[in-house]
Amino acid sequence: MGKNSEAKSCTKCGELIYYGGENPCCDKYDLDLLRMEATMHIEQVWEHLVNSTAPSTVDSVEEIPNIVGLGDSRLLHQAIWFASVGILPALEVQAVIDSNNKIHVTTGTAGFVSFNGIDPTGMKLPIRCWIHTHPFGQAYFSGTDWRTVNIWEPLMETAYVLGSNTKQGHFGFWTQDKPHELTIWNNGEVQSTQLQWREEE
Repeated sequence: MGKNSEAKSCTKCGELIYYGGENPCCDKYDLDLLRMEATMHIEQVWEHLVNSTAPSTVDSVEEIPNIVGLGDSRLLHQAIWFASVGILPALEVQAVIDSNNKIHVTTGTAGFVSFNGIDPTGMKLPIRCWIHTHPFGQAYFSGTDWRTVNIWEPLMETAYVLGSNTKQGHFGFWTQDKPHELTIWNNGEVQSTQLQWREEE
């Protein structure tokens, strides 16, 4: 289907509207309902992960130093990836875990999800982990991702970008300790290291 030179973007998902006014991205389903379903799915998996990995010696989840590192974090990665490409039509999804171990989820378009879209109400800094998807299938930091971690570096401990094949562990991992490096993993092994370029700062 040819692209209309006057094509506008869908206000719901950001996809282009083609000749004839067809909007295949949103005509087939209610995208707002799918966004809510995706968010609920991630929140339920996170709650399960918290309840199954939290030590019985703590009185509240907030007392656990870094729950992201407990248990099988791949379960959370798989839930976020499934929300991005299984529930939603290949749209970016992000989850922010705050210092109270509460998860804050937002969804975006096929190529962008705004960190500014996170509702800060009830969020406690510092951020323990920021996780987002690249549903087109590559785990790397874009220039926008580098700008996000540069801005939040003093208040963000870790970040992940999820690519395709997350069941096998395809993701990029960033840490505050090495703020200009993204370690890219695939199938349980380090595949490469992405270094931040000067123009991405």
